Amino acid sequence: MNLGINSIVSRWSNASLTTRFALDSFLCIGLMTAALWFIVSNYLINSILEHEWQATARMVRGDVKQLLDDYDFKAQDRKSVGHKFATLLNHMKLAPDIIRFKVYNPQGVVIWSDDRRLVGKSFADNDDLQQAIKGKVVADLSSLDKKENVFEPDSPDGAVEVYVPIYADNGNELLGVFETYKRADPIIRDLREARLVVFFGALGGGVLLYLSLFAIVRQAAKKIDEQQENLLKMQAELIASQRMAAVGEMAAAVAHGIGNPLSSIRAAAQVAILDASSEISSEQNRQMKSNLQSIMEQVDRVQKHMQGLLNFAKPLEPHPALLDVNPLLRDVVEALRPRFGAAQVSPALELEANLPKIKSDVNQLEQVFMGLITNAVEATPKGGRVTIRSRFAGDSGNGPAVKISVEDTGAGIPVENRARVFEPFFTTKPQGTGIGLPLAKKFVERNGGTIAIADPSGAGTTIDITLPIAN
Repeated sequence: MNLGINSIVSRWSNASLTTRFALDSFLCIGLMTAALWFIVSNYLINSILEHEWQATARMVRGDVKQLLDDYDFKAQDRKSVGHKFATLLNHMKLAPDIIRFKVYNPQGVVIWSDDRRLVGKSFADNDDLQQAIKGKVVADLSSLDKKENVFEPDSPDGAVEVYVPIYADNGNELLGVFETYKRADPIIRDLREARLVVFFGALGGGVLLYLSLFAIVRQAAKKIDEQQENLLKMQAELIASQRMAAVGEMAAAVAHGIGNPLSSIRAAAQVAILDASSEISSEQNRQMKSNLQSIMEQVDRVQKHMQGLLNFAKPLEPHPALLDVNPLLRDVVEALRPRFGAAQVSPALELEANLPKIKSDVNQLEQVFMGLITNAVEATPKGGRVTIRSRFAGDSGNGPAVKISVEDTGAGIPVENRARVFEPFFTTKPQGTGIGLPLAKKFVERNGGTIAIADPSGAGTTIDITLPIAN
């Protein structure tokens, strides 16, 4: 039991702002709506009943004044005035809701009834009658199960008893009390309609209030989520910028410290190669030239990595110009032909004709395509293939765009690494620097595009680049 309660509490504490508000506001507004319906409906019903009883009292008093005299209530010989009460009953029955009435004297004794067996009987325990004797118009909606109704089995259930005190012309002397029976159906129908009107009004107001507040809170929650996401993004960008500043300082210091010695080493190796070429060719000279060439290649490699660090730490601002993507892709693949041949990997170009031009920095895109295709060649085993595709992507969310895909047939990127490949310095290569894909991402985004790893449809990896077309 405790585990179930703890589980509910845990889920509730971890629920979103919108979910918690939806449940809390539903309960609060539901209770408020029910209370409002109860209070307003009771007030309205009491007002309707009070109006109904007072209207009945005015009608009874008017008919009594018209057809009876004060003496009729005080006459000792009840038979001599009985016909006048009977005439009054027939007159009052012309109203469709009136059924019958009885008349009490101020002592609570029946002085006239359409049922003669009740005449002369006293009902002192009738609280409603006692209140009417004191001058108050009283109504009773209960069923006809009182002692004074035992001889009236044909009275309809649910009739309303209205006790109306009758006063003399001077207004001070109580002549008697009329107990009038009215049909309850019209009153009950009016009360039911009043309750329904109040109920649907309160329900409609509650629903409208709930929906309005829910919409406001949902929009606020969405704004809060967006702000939190932007805050996290800004924090990540701040951390990245701090790291890049440190990398920039480090790269600048390293470049300054070893740049000139590396240039001197490369120049000396180049001069040594020229000297070796002028000598008589021999196996020893060929070996020496090969070693010197290797030295120059390694120096070029170190300088390239240093330049990549500098570019990554402080990437150049793009200089966009109108550009046709397909010729650029062909030039990059042609420049990498020796790399394809050495790796025994075949390139495949699937370029859509008549693509619209884009507006981007040619040099930066060339570096992006060069790096991505080189990575694809390195990831592809011998005999594999690297496919470069271009096509019109339609509306990509930011307007019409061109989509370029680089697909290899290698082992693919593990799932746990897919979210980290664009992080600076993350690499799985033994001699990798981890700045190739992050640098490509920066260049693409600075040119208004996006770069992402496509969902795997088979073996290998596919990287998609989307670039907006020129307006």
